[in-house]
Amino acid sequence: MKLIPERFETQARRDPHSTAVVDGDTVLSYGELNTRANRLAALLRDHGAGTERIVALALPRSWSMLVAVLAALKSGAAYMPLDPDHPPERVARLLRDTRADLLVGLTGTALPDEPATRYIALDDPDITELLESKPDFDPVQRPDPRHLAYVIHTSGSTGEPKGVMVEHGALATYVHRAERTYRGAGEVAVWHTSSAFDGTVTTLFTPLLLGGCIHIASLSARQRTPSSHLRRTPCTFLKGTPSHLPLLNAAAPEFSPTQELVLGGETLTGAALARWRERHPDAAVHNVYGPTEATVNCTEHRIAPGEPLGPGPVPLGTPHSGVRVHVLDEHLRPVPLGTPGELHIAGPQLARGYFRRPALTAARFVPDPWGPPGSRMYRTGDIGRQRPDGLLEFVGRADHQVKLWGYRVELGEVEAALVARPEVHRAVVLLRDEIPGDRYLSAYVVPEPGAAVDPGELHGFLAGTLPAYMVPAEYLVREQLPLTPNGKVDRKALLGQ
Repeated sequence: MKLIPERFETQARRDPHSTAVVDGDTVLSYGELNTRANRLAALLRDHGAGTERIVALALPRSWSMLVAVLAALKSGAAYMPLDPDHPPERVARLLRDTRADLLVGLTGTALPDEPATRYIALDDPDITELLESKPDFDPVQRPDPRHLAYVIHTSGSTGEPKGVMVEHGALATYVHRAERTYRGAGEVAVWHTSSAFDGTVTTLFTPLLLGGCIHIASLSARQRTPSSHLRRTPCTFLKGTPSHLPLLNAAAPEFSPTQELVLGGETLTGAALARWRERHPDAAVHNVYGPTEATVNCTEHRIAPGEPLGPGPVPLGTPHSGVRVHVLDEHLRPVPLGTPGELHIAGPQLARGYFRRPALTAARFVPDPWGPPGSRMYRTGDIGRQRPDGLLEFVGRADHQVKLWGYRVELGEVEAALVARPEVHRAVVLLRDEIPGDRYLSAYVVPEPGAAVDPGELHGFLAGTLPAYMVPAEYLVREQLPLTPNGKVDRKALLGQ
């Protein structure tokens, strides 16, 4: 199987004048996108980029980010997306964790001072002039399927994010399947999520290998008016989370895909989907499931246009071709049909492991007794069950991890940030979702004896430490926390259940 860089170059040679990306007033053809990526790849190689090296990309959702992702892969290096809207200290932690060789950004981006990382500002006039002098032909050297393609960080229960390492072979396997499944991506795909979210991988690569156009847009409450290009050629493919459904319902119809809406990252219910399906009866909806450690998604349930759907949770569906999902008990034994157990994923989409976390990698990526010699399976921590018809269902979590806006949030990481404050003795963070469409984090805080806790100060502190999606919306000060009979925090009592 050919890897992503070579597949994109083939498409660019096949139809160089076709539109590849639209970003406001900037429109790039496949030929122009390939040329820009080749020149930046040459510059990255001049600065040491190559196989098993990491190029950090602190760029907003833009055509520049797309060029940089392709350039990193063409150079042989792995790309590591960083959200420039995240607090600088968090960005610095991720750079220190991976010891990235290069950092690509813009001159106006607030970034930490990391002297060990060479910084390239794409809008610096000297860099712009230098890029014009670089060769625009496709690179000769190619990465191997076992080489690193990208590193994406997820929330960690210890307070430290975990860098998930995905190889080229796993990425190519996933995208090849997406090409066959999401034919609407070959026309107009809307990119509206942060590139630090691994769900964006589908929107970045699938359209470019099918000859489609990536339209960069926003689904925020502040910007719901489509560009003139999107009004002329409405969206045919969009990937998001169930939390995006209210925004899609409020946005102009051009934002909603006419062929395929792919939703993942959170539990999807028929009730939440009903209004959108009523307004867009001709589109198929795909409910997808899979942790970052299994390369974006590994199971899927397709809801055909007009197919009846009840109000309850939508099944996770069936595994992708080649993927094996085991439902196991605490002793790694298969459970009977209909019995809840922990989901374990095996197959060609598994990540290499966690960057510089060998013990954690060994604990989560364990031997697969049902696979070929030397194969592994990933312990997801998700509880699910298999129905008699073969479809998988999500039941819950075995720990305190939650999904919010498609991001994985280890509540322990937020709690660790809170107890780092000298006035906080103990903290518990919960996901509140009692009202459909209204999901947020709530923090319960016990002060140190004699100390006073100011919720506004806590909020400001966390906003400067954690990404916005990890910052609680409310802070409730308590003298003590309710406990279960075995001495653990009674989270159900805090939720009022």
